[in-house]
Amino acid sequence: MLPPGLRCFLAVAQAGSMREAAQRLRLAQSAISRRIQQLEEDLGVQLLERGARGVGLTPAGEILLHHGREATQLTERLRADLDALRGVRRGHVVLRLVESFAASGLAGALAAFRSAYPAVTLDVAVVGSEAILAALHDRTCHLGIAFNPGADPEVEVLASAPEPLAVMLAPGHRLADAASLTLADLAGLPLVAPSHLGSSRALFDTACRAARAPIRPVLETNSAHVAAAFVADGKGVAVMVPRVLALHLALGKVRAVPLADPLLNGGRVALLARRGRRLPAAAEALSASLARALEQAG
Repeated sequence: MLPPGLRCFLAVAQAGSMREAAQRLRLAQSAISRRIQQLEEDLGVQLLERGARGVGLTPAGEILLHHGREATQLTERLRADLDALRGVRRGHVVLRLVESFAASGLAGALAAFRSAYPAVTLDVAVVGSEAILAALHDRTCHLGIAFNPGADPEVEVLASAPEPLAVMLAPGHRLADAASLTLADLAGLPLVAPSHLGSSRALFDTACRAARAPIRPVLETNSAHVAAAFVADGKGVAVMVPRVLALHLALGKVRAVPLADPLLNGGRVALLARRGRRLPAAAEALSASLARALEQAG
């Protein structure tokens, strides 16, 4: 229901390039360029700065982007309200979440949701917590599931559950049968730590400083598969959210030992939405399904 020129402009603004926007909209770049040029003529302003490295927004483009996102939300809500009036339950929901919940918890929530709303399409991507907050700010996603999100006046916590970090070891490791471990116990061991891109790494570093534990990871990664292979082969241990390695735990390839450190036990995973944003009916329904999954995890 958005004008074609505005749809093209919003796609280019979000993608940062004509080529990627063309792929998303399944249109020729020339068609997108013509529609945006026509929009610029209609509005009497330049919206994009075109260069060799892509496109950027002019001040007028920034203003239109803000209002265009609001118009997109109103359009989504209008469609959802009209569909509800006709008894049709459809729509499109964008979800951004951290890997830990994607690895364990998401499948059940999506199965329950899809059973009740088979006509709703979903866009689900795994990203870091900071990217999730940015997407909520930019209104480019409806819902987010983040690890230990900081207080943000523009973001509302809809539900949350404990998400403690633990030590992941090979079943035959000498510490695998310990009831719990401290950071001091890990000193001198080859250690895998979350990459600096993740919120769990910030929590880990804070705990190390507080405990004055001289721990220097030999491997930093944002890949659960890399960490699992390193641990399962007996090459070292990892400090991470056990849920990330749920499959490897279930198969007995790794073992999780709790950490006694209160900071590392204080992590939480939270379902988030932009404060004050009226979600489409489909997004509200998915939110309820995800909240139930978090309650079960807690």
